[in-house]
Amino acid sequence: MLRFYNFNLIDVIKKQFVPSCYMTVENGLIKEIGSMTAESVMQSGIDLKGSVVMPGMFNLHIHALSTPIANPASLNSEDPSKIAMRGFRHLQQHLKSGVTFVRDMNGRRQVEVGLRDAIRDGIVIGPEYYVAGQCLTMTGGHGSNTGRECDGPVDCMKAAREQLKRGVDFVKLMATGGVMSPGMNEDESQLEEDEMAAAIREAHKAGKKTAVHAHGATGIKNAVRAGIDSVEHGSYIDDECIEMMLRRNTAYVHTLAVDYFLFKDGNERNVAKYAVEKAKRAHEHHVKGFLKAWNAGVLIGTGTDAGTPYNPHYGTYMELVLMAELGLDPMDVIAAGTINSAKIAGVDEWCGSLSIGKKANFIVLENNPLKNMHCLKDVKEVYLNGRLVKYSEFADMVEI
Repeated sequence: MLRFYNFNLIDVIKKQFVPSCYMTVENGLIKEIGSMTAESVMQSGIDLKGSVVMPGMFNLHIHALSTPIANPASLNSEDPSKIAMRGFRHLQQHLKSGVTFVRDMNGRRQVEVGLRDAIRDGIVIGPEYYVAGQCLTMTGGHGSNTGRECDGPVDCMKAAREQLKRGVDFVKLMATGGVMSPGMNEDESQLEEDEMAAAIREAHKAGKKTAVHAHGATGIKNAVRAGIDSVEHGSYIDDECIEMMLRRNTAYVHTLAVDYFLFKDGNERNVAKYAVEKAKRAHEHHVKGFLKAWNAGVLIGTGTDAGTPYNPHYGTYMELVLMAELGLDPMDVIAAGTINSAKIAGVDEWCGSLSIGKKANFIVLENNPLKNMHCLKDVKEVYLNGRLVKYSEFADMVEI
């Protein structure tokens, strides 16, 4: 049994900052947690010396096998073993930066399931890693360079079954065009409602969640009517979309950080001009729509789209920073990045908060992010299953 004491807890369930706490961990699970008393402290415990402890962050929208350079697609044809090694490096960057759970939104060369299983089997160390396999897209649609092209309900049903056969954790669909794909508008509709509904039914029959790439309002509505579990990006989300999502309990992963990193470095570092222009066109709508959805009470989680141009695999903290800078309550922001994201991924029974019976996946901070969200950039320690994570050189915060 492991015992930790003398730390300040961010309780994302009660939304409280609790000083002077202790926690015991047995077989990787939290056995006890609460305020510290003289009786609760054992000399053999691990003294966290007044640090702030919170659940590990979630990033529900990443591309672990994509390197955040000007044109990530230029590496798609690399040997699968090399792509897997890049993915391993990126996942360690997520973990070192305090992210203990990620969802990978599109595979490369079908290596993502093997990489996930290597982590789960203890061959390598990484965050909890959920994979979608290949995204489902219409012929010539956004993501068709790496995804599974499918047309019509029957073909979309088969495409979903193919991903499920490979053992994916959830299924991703493409309802609209995208920023990085040439020759299309980001808000144009692509897969239709009946096509998505056929794939979603297959995923739900297998007990799997679904997520949809959707910028335009029409594509969002098509996906929500089809039964999607979470809308990703949602740049042009409108009042009708929000009403539908509330009525159907559809979640929202907004990916604000992708624009931050693109605008920060993309103009001067050779990102395609059309991509930057599309992102700028959507950005103002995106922020306004996100705030409307937040204020309306849509279940919102955090994701960054890491792996897009200059969008690093250690930048999850920036998603929470940007939310706080929009005036949102810091505790609510941290809840979105932990327990609410766990609910969206369907894993809140065993992670997402520091609660009895859940995995002891947590991070240690010198300073309090409730006072300054930028503190999340400087994670002191990361624990998985109650054990301190030690890193190889793969975790260096650089891209190669």
